[in-house]
Amino acid sequence: MNCPEVQELLSAYYDGELDEARSSAVAAHIETCAECKAELDVFAKLTRLTESLDAPAPSDQIWNQIQQHLHDSPTTDQTGKDNHHTTGRRNFFKWGGGTLAAVFLLAVGTGWWFFQSGREVKEHQHNHQQFTAEFGQYLDLFTQDPSAAQQFLLAKYQNQPLQEGQIPEKTGYKPFISKGLPADYRLESAHLFKMPCCTCVQAVCKRNDGSTLAIFEHDKEETSEWFGDRPNVCIACKDRKCCLVEFDQQIAASWKRGSHYITLIGVRDLDEVDRFVTWSNKHQPTATN
Repeated sequence: MNCPEVQELLSAYYDGELDEARSSAVAAHIETCAECKAELDVFAKLTRLTESLDAPAPSDQIWNQIQQHLHDSPTTDQTGKDNHHTTGRRNFFKWGGGTLAAVFLLAVGTGWWFFQSGREVKEHQHNHQQFTAEFGQYLDLFTQDPSAAQQFLLAKYQNQPLQEGQIPEKTGYKPFISKGLPADYRLESAHLFKMPCCTCVQAVCKRNDGSTLAIFEHDKEETSEWFGDRPNVCIACKDRKCCLVEFDQQIAASWKRGSHYITLIGVRDLDEVDRFVTWSNKHQPTATN
C-alpha cells in the first residue's frame, strides 16, 4: 500500500472497521511510515479530547419521565436477570459517536480546527457538519409541520418510494415496518433514503389521533451527527439499550434490532418507546432469502 491508499483508510482502521487483510496491510505500512503514523495519531488525539468534553445535560422534563419510567417498571423482568435489569435501568451512559463524528463535534464545540489534517478528514467534516445542520432543520420542522419536514427530507436526499408489499424486495431484508405496526398506528408512506450518514428505510406513520411519528431503520450505530449537541441520555427500555434525544418537547429514541438500528422521531413519552421496542422484539428481522 502507498501513502494515499493508507490515508484514505485511516479513519476506518482506527475505528476497527477494516477486514483483517486490509487492517494488517495498513498496520504494516504505518510501522515504516512516519507521515501516516502522524496522521493516525491525530485521530487518537481528537478522540481523547472529545471524550473529555461534557455532554449536554438532558432537561428536567426528560429526567422526570425517566424517573417515572424507572419507578413504574418492575425491577425484575425474568428470573436470573434481576441484577442485569436493575443495574441497566439505573445506569445512564453518555451517547458517544464514531471517530469522524467526534472530529466534527470537537471542531464545532471547541474550535480545534488545526487538528484537521488531510483532505479526507476535511471532506468528512464538511459532510457531517452539513448533514447535522440539515437534520436539525428536519427536526425543527417536524415539531411544527411533519408534512413539511418530510418534503424537506425528500428534497434533500436521494430516495426511492417503497410500496408496502415491495419493501423486503427493494431492501434485501425485512425491515421493521414490513411486519406491520403496533395497534393504533398505520403506515402512511415509506422511502429508501441514501443519506451522508447511512442508507436507511424511513416510514411516516400516523397515530389514531392523526399525529405523526417517523421511523428510520439504518445500518449505522452512531447517530450523533443526526442530532448534534441536543441533550441525550441512554437507558434500558425493556431489554434494549435505548438512546434518547430531546427536541422541542418531543423525543427521538434509538436501539439495535438485529444488525440494524431503529430510530423513532416524534415519540411522546417513554411508554411509547417501550411499546415499539416490545413490537420490534416480537418481529425480529430476517433476510429475504
